[in-house]
Formats: sequence, C-alpha cells, structure tokens
Amino acid sequence: MGKFPNPSKIEIRKGGKLNKTERLEIRLTTSEKELIKNKSQEANLSISKYVIRSAMDKDVIVIDGLNEFSSQLRRIGNNINQLTKKVNEGIITCPDLDNVKKELGSLWQSLNSLITKSV
Repeated sequence: MGKFPNPSKIEIRKGGKLNKTERLEIRLTTSEKELIKNKSQEANLSISKYVIRSAMDKDVIVIDGLNEFSSQLRRIGNNINQLTKKVNEGIITCPDLDNVKKELGSLWQSLNSLITKSV
C-alpha cells in the first residue's frame, strides 16, 4: 500500500515508544559498511537510525560547524538572561545591547554560510 507499515500493526510499548522487534540483515562490502558507519557518525546518529531515516526517504542533513554555532548562541542567551535579571532587580535600567546585536549579526552570517555550504 504505502511506504509505511499499517498503524494497526505497530506495537507500542509503555511510554509511547515503538516496540522494535524486527531485525533486518543485509550483506555489503567492507567499503560500503565503512561509508555507512562514517555517514552515521557525521550525522551523529546510530547506524540503525541513519539507515532507517535514509530508507524511509527522510533527508539526513549534516551541517559542519553547527556545534560551535550552538555554543555561541547559548552564550548570547545567557548574557541576555543575566541582563534581564539585573533589569528586573533594578540594578540596571538601560542595558547596552550593541555587543549582543553585533554577536547576533555575526551568528546569522555564520549560519547562512553553513547552510550555503551544506546545500
């Protein structure tokens, strides 16, 4: 019928997770296995998850440098939270957000270049 199993035949465990009881064994060359292993590591997925997503026609997109982008974004979020707390406590009344704006602009440029490279 479709690409996906009949929903009435899917077993669901307690907690709403799928009960995966089936195994699929395939034969491949050493280089094919190594390639799949490397791609799954690049995507930060287990080999099973990587193969399942690939087989179900779901895109697996890897963006190099995304971890550094996330770290910078987290730091900016922390800075904004600290400023907000100080404003709410009455310690400061008018925070200087010029540096935050510059950092955000730089992050947007970085993100755009990461997306452009991955497409």
